[in-house]
Amino acid sequence: MNGRIDHIVIGADNLISGTRILENKLNTKLLPGGEHKVMGTHNKLLKLQTEIYFEVISINPNVDPPSQPRWFSLDELDTKEKIKKSPRSLCWVLAVDNIEDAVHNCGYYPGEILQLSRGDLTWKVTVPSDGALIGNGVFPFLIEWPKNIHPSKNLSNSTVTLNKISLFHPEVNNTRNIINNLIQSDLINISKGLPKLEFHLTNKNRQIIID
Repeated sequence: MNGRIDHIVIGADNLISGTRILENKLNTKLLPGGEHKVMGTHNKLLKLQTEIYFEVISINPNVDPPSQPRWFSLDELDTKEKIKKSPRSLCWVLAVDNIEDAVHNCGYYPGEILQLSRGDLTWKVTVPSDGALIGNGVFPFLIEWPKNIHPSKNLSNSTVTLNKISLFHPEVNNTRNIINNLIQSDLINISKGLPKLEFHLTNKNRQIIID
């Protein structure tokens, strides 16, 4: 399907304190992101590789709650407990050229296709109506950007790189078939285990894992 890793998503209980923790962990500064008004969230960003970025996201306490569940399971009690003390991995997002075709052929239900915007950016993304993660974050959300438009183009380069996304699932063969149908990438490793994921990052030979 020729998908591409678009970005990785880390959840934080509070954007200010979560950003501080991550900046200390990564030994770098995160960059301003913005608000997602329809979802009641806001974020900070960091460029990793060409057209791959890191997003820390949290509930925005300064806006009214949205009319629908927030994405990335941020309204769920299990997620709130998970990210209460420190930012944790939530999911990853896969860029595709035709999101309608990708939803039809991906082999799982990635959610409804929504047209969203933030500032000058517009994009299509899949979001389950209940706001839940897909396979506890193992299976990616799908995103389609307009041609030649991507948020990473507005981010300055950093010294942090994504080395690996580790995916764990008890049905490892089926999971591997689904992921391999979506993307061929040396950055993705799939193992047997309870559903979860880990992000392996490097900053100047220093290894950082966010699980």
